[in-house]
Amino acid sequence: EDNFKIAVVCKSTDPYWDAVKKAVQDAESELDMTVSYTAPEKEDYEKQIELINQAVSDGAQAVVLAPVVMDEMNDALSAVIQKGVPVITIDSDVSLPERAAFIGTQNESAAAVAGRHAQEIAGDSSVIAVLTHDSASQTAQQRTIGFQSAFETTTEGIQLLQPADCGGDISKTKDTAIQMITENPDINIIYATNQPTTVGACQAVESLISDGKISDGQVQVVGFDYFDGADAYLDNGILSGVIVQNPYNMGYFGVMAASYLLKGEDIPTSMMDTGIALVTKDNINNDDIQFMIHPAG
Repeated sequence: EDNFKIAVVCKSTDPYWDAVKKAVQDAESELDMTVSYTAPEKEDYEKQIELINQAVSDGAQAVVLAPVVMDEMNDALSAVIQKGVPVITIDSDVSLPERAAFIGTQNESAAAVAGRHAQEIAGDSSVIAVLTHDSASQTAQQRTIGFQSAFETTTEGIQLLQPADCGGDISKTKDTAIQMITENPDINIIYATNQPTTVGACQAVESLISDGKISDGQVQVVGFDYFDGADAYLDNGILSGVIVQNPYNMGYFGVMAASYLLKGEDIPTSMMDTGIALVTKDNINNDDIQFMIHPAG
């Protein structure tokens, strides 16, 4: 068979993408195709466009892309598609109708799971701070809407504060969370929409406890994406629950879908939901949860 070439371009070199890289390598070994993997050091859609164009110039016949932005890459992707190179998006989507498929987390549903968990720990009275990683990001918007939806019929006694944009930066999130809790001591739950905001929120609560400004258990974090050290935060109660996505599935099925297209087979153009799990102190040691947290071993 022809040795097709597939290019995978992810968002950054953040450890979150290690599982995608592992999945891409596994898929490559199974398919007997050439699959390249690249990503800018930091999230930069212009750099992503450069990497895509270089890959196509080097002979890539399909592109699997985790886009940083929803709209700004459309012209560049359209030009690639017009050359006969299909584009499949993973993790987050673009607004370009011509892209072949989207494979990733159903963010609103995942956030609703986080919201229902927050609802359980909120009791009859709570003030909940919402920290987003980028208010202009489709992902952040969906995860905010989904979380808020869990409280639509149970708003009595529960106050959801206006979302604060922390720019996806750990340090900025930490400072924002400390300021919010200091100014509003009634805050007892923080919801964070991605890994850096979850880390920053946990660090903020830890710092306030260490400084004696709040007591143990006074503020709990519900967040997105597992990270090194999350188990310790779950154990000490700062992190009540964290939504774990399945980036391995995104990478694996992204490459597989590209291979189907190159072989002339059809793939679903509607979204493929790669699944999530709510990880808590009670289930973190379950085998299936450990597999989702550490898909690369």
